[in-house]
Amino acid sequence: MSDKETRDRNAFRLSRRKALKGLAVGLGALALPGKDASASVWEAFFQKNFRELDKPELQRVLARLENEYNRQFGKPVKVKATPPLEGVQYGYGLDLSRCIGCRRCVYGCVQENNQSRDPQIHWIRVLQLNKEQGVDLEEAEQYYNPAKVPEKGHFYMPVQCHQC
Repeated sequence: MSDKETRDRNAFRLSRRKALKGLAVGLGALALPGKDASASVWEAFFQKNFRELDKPELQRVLARLENEYNRQFGKPVKVKATPPLEGVQYGYGLDLSRCIGCRRCVYGCVQENNQSRDPQIHWIRVLQLNKEQGVDLEEAEQYYNPAKVPEKGHFYMPVQCHQC
């Protein structure tokens, strides 16, 4: 190693003391909210999973959400955590004979579940299948785009993301 390389290397040496000072300053800066940040941002980030919240924590979360939405929309917003009805279980049924391939269920799912609209991300796929071949998923077309659906000789099968 040449003398110049040694000098250059030594010039950028960082002592333990300087490293710890820099780390302390950096962590201190992270702890201070920015001008647009608020305590609710930190609370939201470090909030427990919904199922793990006890009643006082849940009330604080609901109040925080109400305050955020009131500011965001400029109108009073009520946020609830309504529990399921006693003895009710969730069931889901899909009548495949009713599907005409229009993809309205896809757009309804996007709207209901606040999914991405730009770029559009859809978790339901509607498959176009040939009636003569029956349910052959390897031959199904998910990127069909005819002028009008349903197309003669085809039937359609929506495939959910299974979050429902």
